[in-house]
Amino acid sequence: MSDQALDWKGREGEPQGTEDPDLRTALPRFALACALFAAAAGLALLVAWRYGWTWLIQVVPSQPAEVPLTALCLCGAAVILLACAACANRQSTMLRHGGRLLAMLLAAIGAVVLVEYVLGFDSSIGNFLYRSELRAADLDFDGRPSPQTALSFILFGLAAWLYFGRRRDRFDLADVAAAASLFLPAAALLSYVFDFDRLGQAEAGVRFGMPPLAALSMTLLAAGLQSLHPGRGLASLLSAQPDGGLASRRMLLAAVLVPMLFGYLQVWAIRQGYIDLSLGVAITVAASVMVFIVLLIRNAELIMRLYVEQRHQLALREEQARREAATDALTLLYNRRGWEQCLLIEEQRSQRENLDAGIFIIDLDGLKAVNDREGHAAGDAFLQRAAQALRGCVRRRDVVARVGGDEYAFLATEIVPDVVSVVEERLRRSLQAVGVSASIGYALRSAHGSLLAAAEAADRAMYQDKRTRKQGREFSGGVQSLHGA
Repeated sequence: MSDQALDWKGREGEPQGTEDPDLRTALPRFALACALFAAAAGLALLVAWRYGWTWLIQVVPSQPAEVPLTALCLCGAAVILLACAACANRQSTMLRHGGRLLAMLLAAIGAVVLVEYVLGFDSSIGNFLYRSELRAADLDFDGRPSPQTALSFILFGLAAWLYFGRRRDRFDLADVAAAASLFLPAAALLSYVFDFDRLGQAEAGVRFGMPPLAALSMTLLAAGLQSLHPGRGLASLLSAQPDGGLASRRMLLAAVLVPMLFGYLQVWAIRQGYIDLSLGVAITVAASVMVFIVLLIRNAELIMRLYVEQRHQLALREEQARREAATDALTLLYNRRGWEQCLLIEEQRSQRENLDAGIFIIDLDGLKAVNDREGHAAGDAFLQRAAQALRGCVRRRDVVARVGGDEYAFLATEIVPDVVSVVEERLRRSLQAVGVSASIGYALRSAHGSLLAAAEAADRAMYQDKRTRKQGREFSGGVQSLHGA
């Protein structure tokens, strides 16, 4: 198995066919939309720097600006995500290696920026882009991304590099890096929601936080990267079939929206002076706990219903498998296995209730001649006509089976000895009505015997009838020859 086939077409250890097909189709489209948004944002920022649109460069004055290097890295990350999406749909060694190279380059840029902050360099690699525009801009920043932005680039590049590689586990380091690259920009977005200016304030000359457009773009890019692998990590929970995925989606939605909503209301109420901090925290915690308790109850009901349905479906499949294993596919009668099971069940009932039962063994005449003369399709139709004729002249509680190529068996339950010959004649007439002749032998279950012994006696009687009928045909043919002479 090639590396590409292992990586992209059903990895070892990854179960297939457990994801919701609609979501499995929608998630790659979501990744494509995320990549296009990030690419458009990066290009828009580069254009903004070219023409000096400060309203787009620094949307929030107290927060870091969208520097040219950030815009360029957003475009690069979008290209990486597109390459990863392309590799997920087709095997391309060149595209795979190119994507890994770009991912390494993005992580290296983020690492260099962090090293510049750690070592306290005044200049930055970001100053080489739009140098004159950076000097002319009357903004409170230098030309390098914030440390949080640089760390997001490192984590996203590492996650993408690992996603391009060979993966065997359902949850591995790639998923950890992707989740971390999602957390950092998402936290920056929350700071805008809660209006926390603290993240944008400078500490020792270093401005933390992320500019809004970069934070939104990196959040979407990290989410899109994880969505490319529905059978792994967080995406495996969200795309699960169907109730398990529903429960996961409920919990994830609540885990994101409930703290955000109650936290925002708490901050607003405290700033307005309606409540103090301790009361706000208590209300938020209590409300969040109540919401999660309700969700847990709903999910428990959902899981229990799923368990019951799965048990029911399993029982139905097992019953269907048993029926198929005991049914002859051509005639839809019992096969030999089904016949033996019916004999065992009826034997137990006959012993328990002291009932009489009779067994008839029927061997059709002329099947080989029909196959040789008209073909096997005609032979199959011959067998089906015989099966239909036998089925039409028995009671509902009786059993008819095809136990051999042209051999049938008939179990007549609760039958008295006086009507056995009548039943035999009725079987012969039913077969003759569809153009089939047969040798028939029968036997009754004795008081101290068994149905198995009766079946063996009926089989011997059938062969005796076959010999008798053959001798009769030979005698009839000899008499006709004498008359002809």
